[in-house]
Amino acid sequence: MHEIEFLKVIVVIFALASLVIFIFNKLKLPSVVGFLLTGIIAGPYALGLISDVEIIDVLAEIGVILLLFIIGMEFSLRKLMKIRNIVFIGGMLQVGISILVVVGILHFFSQIPYNQAVFIGFLVALSSTAIILKVLQEKDQIETHHGKISLGILIFQDLIIVPMMLLIPFLSGESSDVGSELLLLLAKTIGLLGVTFVFARWLIPYVLHKIAVSNSQELFLIAIIVIGFAIASFSAWLGLSLALGAFLAGLAIPESSYSYQAIGNIIPFRDVFASFFFISIGMLLDVNFFIANWLSIVTITIILITLKSIIIGIVSFVLGYPFRVAFRTGLILSQIGEFSFVLAKIGLSNQLIDNHLYQIFLAVAILSMSVTPIFIIFSKPITRFFEKLPMPLIVRNGLKKLPKKHKAELTGHTILVGTSQYSSLMRSMLLANIPFVIIDTDADLIRDMQNQGINAVYGDAQYKSVLEEASVKDASSMLLYVEGTNHKAIIIKAAKMLNPKLHTVVRTRYIDDLEYLYEMGADDVIPIEFEAFLEMFSRALNHYLIPHTEIERLLAKIRANGYKAFRGNGEKGKAEKLSIPDFEINTMIIQKNSVAYKKSIKELDLRNKTGISILAVKRQSDVHTNPNADFVLEENDIIYTLGDHYNVTCLNEIFRH
Repeated sequence: MHEIEFLKVIVVIFALASLVIFIFNKLKLPSVVGFLLTGIIAGPYALGLISDVEIIDVLAEIGVILLLFIIGMEFSLRKLMKIRNIVFIGGMLQVGISILVVVGILHFFSQIPYNQAVFIGFLVALSSTAIILKVLQEKDQIETHHGKISLGILIFQDLIIVPMMLLIPFLSGESSDVGSELLLLLAKTIGLLGVTFVFARWLIPYVLHKIAVSNSQELFLIAIIVIGFAIASFSAWLGLSLALGAFLAGLAIPESSYSYQAIGNIIPFRDVFASFFFISIGMLLDVNFFIANWLSIVTITIILITLKSIIIGIVSFVLGYPFRVAFRTGLILSQIGEFSFVLAKIGLSNQLIDNHLYQIFLAVAILSMSVTPIFIIFSKPITRFFEKLPMPLIVRNGLKKLPKKHKAELTGHTILVGTSQYSSLMRSMLLANIPFVIIDTDADLIRDMQNQGINAVYGDAQYKSVLEEASVKDASSMLLYVEGTNHKAIIIKAAKMLNPKLHTVVRTRYIDDLEYLYEMGADDVIPIEFEAFLEMFSRALNHYLIPHTEIERLLAKIRANGYKAFRGNGEKGKAEKLSIPDFEINTMIIQKNSVAYKKSIKELDLRNKTGISILAVKRQSDVHTNPNADFVLEENDIIYTLGDHYNVTCLNEIFRH
């Protein structure tokens, strides 16, 4: 029965989510809000389609782990060190000021005890890592200034969750030995970081290379999942959060050359399981309670968003950023986070909040989460509107100059996909001084190229992460050598989605693939079998003495039409035909008893009598081109003549005798 219930949950969730997301896409609304609405509709407080909420919670936990795992892979330890000031200084200021402001408001205006006010401050201080980073990734804003500040502060919030959880028993009066517990927490964190560093530095690169050499995509995917869940499980075993362990596991993988292939493999699973997380959040909302208290909930949500935006804006300004970046970051981080739900459950069980306050928290949190994607999408025009307001120059420009936008190391280059068997092409690119990047799934080849200083990326070009590592957005063209027509089509569509102007040249074996690959977005398709035929066809035309420019024009027209000229479309009278001349070049040998022996060209008068011209005469090793009229033919001379086929054949017979 449990299996049947599990399948029922999956079918109901995906069916309802498909309908809701379809409508949201038509209305151009964020999918995250659609998943939250799906949870509200299917939850126990609305239609009650799902009775076993625990299944959703388990799937949602996996979704959060995969989400933070991929975020770690895309960021890497090197990038983390670059924003360490944002993580530790900015994160500490944001969390600390948020808690102090909430405590001040609740204690002095609502007379709420300090312990409860501090706990509510914990809930308010956290922002939604899952929603923010998902939308920032979708909008390609992770590497922007506001994206980096958001990521840095979110990382600190994820780190501070565990100390907050340890402080809850102390706030509720159940524990007094906080100091020793915090020291133990510090020791566990150092242990987790140490294990992650060892894995990242030595074990993971070695293991992934050995697996990549086997060229088994299934084995590679399994290995990536094992690494991520192993470190996450170790983190949970130490008493730390699964999410933190998953994030650190992700940070370990970019130290190898295989992170971009790993991201491509994991993303489909991430998207499926992450949807369960947002749906599970929506299920928590009591619709009747929301309707009964909507005015209070909306008012608190507005106050919350305003306060957090101001606090985070001030923190961003202290970090040196100008108003436009600080204000935009404040909008993005102004909601309540998903880990606040975990803290709220613990606080409810420890009687730090009652059920009424818990329901208000749920409603405010979900409402603030729902508007976050909209804030992120429209943060730029909103910021421009407020930027027009009068303000001190130092606030407008910030305390420091922003670092210049990173320029792509490669631009206008060519991407060579699957060229491991075509080293001559790479040598040609080097000879022509054309910059290029190699994408291939041959792990040894990629490692050798990287050691030689050649730009090379390991992975399957169908994955967005792999193409982005090859700087496809700044590329000029892509030469595609992989096998499999469908595989080619997937790569073309993925590349064109990232760079619509990319010129794609595809090699294929069969003419039948031409039309399909052109429909998929290929700019040029080169069929091997047909190119061989065209070469033979060209040689045949050469034999008929058709001018070279005419042959090239015809072949270019055939290629430009996608080789349709040879597919037979049933239309008569439209096929262009060449006018093949009725003459040829031939050779003859002058024999001693022939009529031409000891005769001059003038005496033979071949041009007037037969229309045949003598182009050249070869006598032993000497060649006399365009001989004059007094040139006398000798025995064994070879003459080269130009004329129609019939007369040349007859003359050849005459010259023999």
